[in-house]
Amino acid sequence: MGFYRFDLYSDVLGRDEDIFIAVPAKMDDDTRVVYLLHGGGGGGGVDNTSWLPQKQRLENWAETFKTVFIMPSAPDSFFANTCSGIRYQDYMLDELTVLIPGIFRVSDKRLRTAVAGMSMGGTSAFRLGMAAPDRFGAIGCLSSGNLWLSPLSNRVHSYAVRNVFGVERIEDIQGTEYDFFVDAMRNVREGRPLPHIFHACGREDHALEHAHMTSEWIKENLPQYDYNYFEPDVGRHDDAFWAEWMPKFLNFFTGLDAE
Repeated sequence: MGFYRFDLYSDVLGRDEDIFIAVPAKMDDDTRVVYLLHGGGGGGGVDNTSWLPQKQRLENWAETFKTVFIMPSAPDSFFANTCSGIRYQDYMLDELTVLIPGIFRVSDKRLRTAVAGMSMGGTSAFRLGMAAPDRFGAIGCLSSGNLWLSPLSNRVHSYAVRNVFGVERIEDIQGTEYDFFVDAMRNVREGRPLPHIFHACGREDHALEHAHMTSEWIKENLPQYDYNYFEPDVGRHDDAFWAEWMPKFLNFFTGLDAE
C-alpha cells in the first residue's frame, strides 16, 4: 500500500493539478476507486493537502477495502463550475474521471466507482454523482446536504454564496445547476441508472439541518433511489466522526457488486 502525489495538466483548467492517491498493495484493472473530495474553509483556500494528516488512515483503508482513493483539489469551490468561470465540475467529469482508469489500474465499472466526501466534499459528491450517474455507482456524503434547504448556508458558506454560486442568498440556487435535486429528478425521469447513496450526519453537527432536510426531501420525492441515511446521536463536524463513518460507507460501497 502507499500514498502518493502526482501532477496532471488539465486542459479544462489550463494548469497543472496535483492529485493525491492512496493505493492497496495489489491492483488490477478491476480495482475499486473512490474519488474522495476534501472539505472547505470559508474562503480560506483549503485544498487536498487537508488529507495529509489522514495519510496513514487512508493507506489502511485502501488496503482493507482493496480500493484506490483519488484526491483532487478544488479550493472552496464545491467542485462546481463557478460563477467566475473556473470549471471544476467539467474538470472532474470530463477529464479526471475519464483519464484515471487509463493512468492507473482501476475499474471503470460504475458499481466499482464512487464519489464521496465530507462537509463541502459531501455536498459536491452528491452533485457530481447525480450529474454523472452512468459514471458513479455510489455516492457517499458525510456531514452535509443540499445547501439551499437551510438559510444557515448564508452565514456558514457566505464565501461560496457570492464567489462560487454568484447569488444573493443561498436559497437562490434552488432549481439551478448547483441544486443536485434537479439532476436527481432528471435521472428518474429519463430512466438513467441511479447511484446508491450513503448519507450520514451526527446530531451534534452544525450541518445537521442541511443533512436532515435533504434526507426528508429525498425520502418524500425520490423513493426510487437506494437511499440510506444515518443520524447518530454522537457526532460532530470533525475528523472523529469521519474516521468512524467513512469505513461504514466503504463497507456499503464494496458490497454493491459483491454478488
